[in-house]
Amino acid sequence: MAAADTTGAGTVLPLQAYQRHITSDFLADRYPYLEDIRGHLKEDDVSMAFGDRLFPRLVEQLKSPTIAPEKLIEALRTVVDLCANQENKSQAIASDVVAAATDLLMHDHVPVRREAARVITSMALMIGGRSLMPVGSANLTQRFTSAMASGATMPRLAKLLLSCNDQLVKMHVAEALRSVTQFRDGCQQVVDHETVKAVAQYLCATLPNLPPTVELAQCLLHLLYTLGAVTMYAKDGMRDLFGVGLIAKIVGFLGHLPKDHAQNPLSPEAATDTLRQALRVLWHTGNDPRGRLEAHGADGVRVVTNYLKHTDPKVREAAVCALNVASLETQGKKDVLRYSIGGLGELLHNDKETPYLHETSIQLCRCASELPAFRFSFARLNLRSIWLLEKIYGTPSLAAVSPLLNPRENLETRIEAAKVVRHFLRPPSIEGDKIRVPPICPLRHIENPPLFAIEECADILSNLAALMQDAPEEALDCFEALVEADKPREELQAFLESGRAQISEANRERVEAIWQKDPEASEQSDLQDFRDWQSTSPAP
Repeated sequence: MAAADTTGAGTVLPLQAYQRHITSDFLADRYPYLEDIRGHLKEDDVSMAFGDRLFPRLVEQLKSPTIAPEKLIEALRTVVDLCANQENKSQAIASDVVAAATDLLMHDHVPVRREAARVITSMALMIGGRSLMPVGSANLTQRFTSAMASGATMPRLAKLLLSCNDQLVKMHVAEALRSVTQFRDGCQQVVDHETVKAVAQYLCATLPNLPPTVELAQCLLHLLYTLGAVTMYAKDGMRDLFGVGLIAKIVGFLGHLPKDHAQNPLSPEAATDTLRQALRVLWHTGNDPRGRLEAHGADGVRVVTNYLKHTDPKVREAAVCALNVASLETQGKKDVLRYSIGGLGELLHNDKETPYLHETSIQLCRCASELPAFRFSFARLNLRSIWLLEKIYGTPSLAAVSPLLNPRENLETRIEAAKVVRHFLRPPSIEGDKIRVPPICPLRHIENPPLFAIEECADILSNLAALMQDAPEEALDCFEALVEADKPREELQAFLESGRAQISEANRERVEAIWQKDPEASEQSDLQDFRDWQSTSPAP
């Protein structure tokens, strides 16, 4: 056979732990009484056995105190390569791979630590592997290292994350934590062993600076995934994240300019995912009042608002969710009014956004509308989008739009507001927000829009009367819809007779003529007009 080409690209490298042994049929299977079938193996030869001996052979070498670090690395890599499927993972776990890899996390040789963390990452994907991690290396009779007392896996990973200076070790440790926290039991295990505290300490020490290398950037991404999982699924998953400055650090990280984030050493997809996971952590921690207060103290709403216009739809969704929880605080509502109201309107008018984003944005607007200033400002900005006001507020939109009829507003705004008021005065009533912010008493007014308008919309009669001079048709339409109920009819009559209505005699006669119409016939006409409008108006 020709000699192997050892010059350049033609070199053939052997597989990890591949050793070629020429054997015959006359071995253990045919002659089981033979005692020595391993005599040809050397102690430091990392080799793969067959069947049930596949992993025990490797684990014996991993537990040996005399094997060289290079051989340990080779054995650990072999375990990782073999555990590409669930069947082999189960065999490896049954062969005590978790204990051996946990012990090697504290090995003096740094490359051994890297590969041991990779083994933990693989074993954590099986519930059997995760169930052995609280025990860790405690049951090993011959321990390879003495740098740390034997025990659980999580504390060793936390120690490596904080104390090891090797960037690859940090990356593989973070990957192992992410692997563990893909499952609820793993999330709880990470919290119970106080590993979350170590993750918070590491992030507080490195953020808000951008990671300079691929390894540290990947480490950051894995840790953000870890925090996102434990804050969502674990009991007391947030207890170690508050009061240490982590929320402000994450806000500071997100506050970097887009051109700075573009220098992230990861791929564009991974860099975008990093931003999304950071927003996800703010969202989850914002479900706790302590997290919201820390985010407001770091000007979180202003920073997160910038991501409402991000090119990635998942980032926009995460930003809306983070703002949604921030708006639960009064200061959050004020900040949303100050920074986010325009961006929310653009998202709600974009039909390419996901239904989830639209529904969450509507919840955010309803929550922020507990602040009257937001409700009025949002109605002003979206005055031409009747379908949006219907969706968010329903009939109570009358209370938000009515102030725009004031003579101090410009004529165009007043006319548009009159059209909106006329729309919501038409039957049937539109339910909209079922929480009723601000409170409405009694609730039956929702079912009778004219009665709601006369009770909840201050100065609506005088504002419509003032509009008669410049836009009589729009004002008359509103008056005609108002007098469908008895109380608004009486209020309008008393208003005209009191002399407070500053309108001309001709306009007064036109208003009084409305009372002569049959209310039932007018109601049927309004209902037909509403149906005609629904059939001709474009879908939102």
